[in-house]
Amino acid sequence: MTKFTILLMTILPAATAFADETEYRCTSETNDEVIQIFQDTDLSEARLIVQNTEGMASVAHGLDGVTFIHIKTDEVWTLALHFPTMTYELSTHGATSTEDHGHCTKNG
Repeated sequence: MTKFTILLMTILPAATAFADETEYRCTSETNDEVIQIFQDTDLSEARLIVQNTEGMASVAHGLDGVTFIHIKTDEVWTLALHFPTMTYELSTHGATSTEDHGHCTKNG
């Protein structure tokens, strides 16, 4: 990595999408909260930002969508995104338990 690249990585905020990422912005139908998903071009990993908490997620591809799974020491987040309808369901289990759903838009 060049010094310029390292400098840019430290300056850019974590919520900024990079050129090689696809961003999904999902809005909850229950509380209007925004969930951001930044998926790498290789489609194997993604960054999730949920309730101001950021974490890396594994990606499981399905027939008509994708599931993002983030595992922490005391919590698991599962977010299923359905491409035909651009809707999602989010479940968190562990330290907190939450069920949510809503609609997403794709940027990039």
